[in-house]
Amino acid sequence: MKKKIIALSLCLVLIASLLSGCGEKLQVSTTNPVVADGLCKINVEGETNLPGNFFLSFVFSRNLIMLDGKGNIVWSKHEEQPYEGAKTGWWDFKKHVINGTTYYSYHDQTGQFDDYGLTGYAPGERVILDENFNEVKRITAEESSVTHKGQGIDGHDFYMFDLDHYICSVYIKDNVKNIPGYPNGSNVIYSYLQEVEDGEVVWEWKSIDYPEIYDIVATDATPNANDFANATTDAPDINHFNAMRVDDEGNLVCSFRHLDTIMCLDRTRSDNQIIWKMSGKADDFGLTELQKTSGQHYLTVDENTFTVFDNNNRDKQTEVRTYTLDIPNRKLDLVRSIGFSNKFSQACGSVQFLDNNMYVIGWGWATTDNECMSVYNNYKNDNHEKNGENEKVMSVTLDNPKDITYRAVYYD
Repeated sequence: MKKKIIALSLCLVLIASLLSGCGEKLQVSTTNPVVADGLCKINVEGETNLPGNFFLSFVFSRNLIMLDGKGNIVWSKHEEQPYEGAKTGWWDFKKHVINGTTYYSYHDQTGQFDDYGLTGYAPGERVILDENFNEVKRITAEESSVTHKGQGIDGHDFYMFDLDHYICSVYIKDNVKNIPGYPNGSNVIYSYLQEVEDGEVVWEWKSIDYPEIYDIVATDATPNANDFANATTDAPDINHFNAMRVDDEGNLVCSFRHLDTIMCLDRTRSDNQIIWKMSGKADDFGLTELQKTSGQHYLTVDENTFTVFDNNNRDKQTEVRTYTLDIPNRKLDLVRSIGFSNKFSQACGSVQFLDNNMYVIGWGWATTDNECMSVYNNYKNDNHEKNGENEKVMSVTLDNPKDITYRAVYYD
């Protein structure tokens, strides 16, 4: 493989074009890339012929990186921490195409909101950028039964229908009294989803409205996630929402790390909103224990096929899992798992299967090496596989393993 070392902090190249009536606008360019001063350093080995871009975001540092299919940087952004000792990140860098118009967005953990002492919760603002990377707006929570206007939102995921219609997440800390066995109440941190249109909350979901969820809290990823007695923690993170997609029927399919569960929610209802659950203790599809996820992060939905980045905190061996479901009959039609030797991502991460028989993995909080992204040829014939894995065609590694990536995803 051809190896390219990208020392991203050596230079700052700004590209500007003046448009009539507009200010300065940054343009994506492969020949004169925007390399932000102070950006973390990465190494790229190999390349692809993919026409789009890879988007890298980071957990504890304020870095964004966009690469082309060859691994060249085409845009980036970096800021120092807002105050000494802070470890705020820019999460979930992504692209949105709405009615032919391109936007980008990322989550800014501003450091101004209460994170309840959780490493895995980064409240802040969703930053929307136009096609030239100019900031268009910042989004926080709207007024609801459990949030106040301007409250920090969660950074794990964000779904945008248009600039004024979107779904976001908030982690809520409260004392609840509907947990079986704890009549005097228990402090918990639970998941709340809020759909907003034109500044108004048009749909919401609160996990605590469904007491049966308390029984399926898992401890693979976080041992005290079910500490309802508040013996070892002030308030356990009992659900840990981390990903969502809207399916073809308009339902919201979500990943909950501390439930080991993918859950489908009905966006047309205000009650009885849970349609089905896959994996976890209350699985509806008859998965065996070995077929179930453990502390998973990220999912994609393609009709009745669901692909999950399974961190697999249970076995400390991260896998990619693809499930084909017979949803009306609540049966598993097919599951395919891809394992990777000596790979364990304890949190974060992502996976996407592309149309050209490739798949992209963002390794998140990798514990065994400093690789943050891999691109593989997706051979379904085992004769092409090496050591049980598909052929790797591109690899991105971090100069400093402490520059933990949140996700590494691809968009055309």
